[in-house]
Amino acid sequence: MEKEKSSDYIYIFRAFITLKDGTRLYARQHGKKAFRIAVPVEHQD
Repeated sequence: MEKEKSSDYIYIFRAFITLKDGTRLYARQHGKKAFRIAVPVEHQD
């Protein structure tokens, strides 16, 4: 199994994330300004 290149992802930053149970976690509650979320980039060949 090969590791995917880091260039296959872009990163978005959000001040909060919502868990599956509907609870919101705010970055400030965890000493951060934002959460970094990796989003895979779709290649069009």
